[in-house]
Amino acid sequence: MKSSLLKRGLIAGTAIIASVGTFGALIPQAGAISPTQIAIGGSDTTQNVMRAIAAATTTSGVNYTNIDSYPAADVVIPADDYCAGAVTWRNSLIWGSSTASATLQKAPNGSSAGRTALNLYAASTTYGATNLACLDIARSSSYGANSPSATAEYYGFALDAVSWGTTSQNAPSSLTPAQLAAIYKCTYTDWSEVGGTAGPIQRYIPPTGSGTRDYFLEEVLYSGDASFTKSTALTAVGTPGTAGYCPAAIDLEEHTANTISIANWNKAIFPYSGGVWSYQAANATNPTIDKRGRTGAGTKARIGGLNRSAYAQSTATPQTGDNKVNNANIVAWNTGDGAWQLNTPGLAFVTGNANDPGGFVVKEENSKQKNAYQGGLTALTVFPGVRIVYNVIDSRIGTVSADLARAFVGFNNVASGTKSALCNGDLEGIILSNGFATLPSSGGGEYNLAGSTCRKYLAS
Repeated sequence: MKSSLLKRGLIAGTAIIASVGTFGALIPQAGAISPTQIAIGGSDTTQNVMRAIAAATTTSGVNYTNIDSYPAADVVIPADDYCAGAVTWRNSLIWGSSTASATLQKAPNGSSAGRTALNLYAASTTYGATNLACLDIARSSSYGANSPSATAEYYGFALDAVSWGTTSQNAPSSLTPAQLAAIYKCTYTDWSEVGGTAGPIQRYIPPTGSGTRDYFLEEVLYSGDASFTKSTALTAVGTPGTAGYCPAAIDLEEHTANTISIANWNKAIFPYSGGVWSYQAANATNPTIDKRGRTGAGTKARIGGLNRSAYAQSTATPQTGDNKVNNANIVAWNTGDGAWQLNTPGLAFVTGNANDPGGFVVKEENSKQKNAYQGGLTALTVFPGVRIVYNVIDSRIGTVSADLARAFVGFNNVASGTKSALCNGDLEGIILSNGFATLPSSGGGEYNLAGSTCRKYLAS
């Protein structure tokens, strides 16, 4: 029986084991070559949670392999009836002189790369009709249509939140969206200009192709300055050695503060997933998981708060407050299990001040929905940074492979439709223990006719 803590999403730092059997009527007949391979690749943000879900899933005649964005060694997916040749997925950092082919590929190192790889195989024109299902599922931390609308299916399965992170002791505890955007536009180049202690700021950003990069530019920074788009180039401003010089943003693999140089440690600002941060914090004794710090640096990366309340941004005197619960950090300390986690419903102890209470929560109604991905975030009911994370499949990979992939990460979106274990609540413990928040099963509407803990969207 699930505890009330589990149902409220209060155990992000607790290891929970889920055992999953077959999916009944949703599982099609596998091919003659056994096992049928289901390969998953793409987003860095969700690779750990999907690895845990794959490891916890047992289906007769099916093998699930989660391909890390930067695998420590080549990942070989054996051939099956739907992928004629074994595919080797290689770390892009050691790609060398290799040429991409049907059977030798760079491991997708981001949401866009995962969706693109899925599309290239599914299209049949690139790698041939016998290799449609060499990649079956793309991990994606953002919504983006890399495939035709008639064939791509996005299955949102959890909630995350993106804010700014820093390793600097000069940075303030929170920024307004306008201040954050101004930092990334080089309007502010010193922490003292945004309420911190004097010291220069160095911008970092995930590389092109990262879903977190796109989301941070188009939604988080957009909420403070509508000039930010996916294609924004964060180049240097001014001349080195002169007043007002602002160096170019430095590429930083998402959620890996441990690669920031010591020289920039007290300057750095960067996007960070609240879900990944809380998972890393819960595993602070494991340096292979916790990438918030580095040898020679005395502090670890922390998540900064986004203060969107009118009270915080008002210059009126006296300020009377607006009672908007929008000004808290996206992660909070859970006194129940002693772990940092997403500030989900049930963690209402997060407080602000008498005029302006704190404690916005990571919940579905605060998230940016797929159907609202038009022109950036504007609604005050949506908190910048709260997002749904997805698994993407493509029906062009063939009925058997697509059905097996759907049985693993999706559901049939009809009233009382058949649901995978990931989408019927069975794996919520794994989602929570990896730092993310679960979606309720009572969503309803066209994206959840089945009463699922996932949401289904078509590409558009």
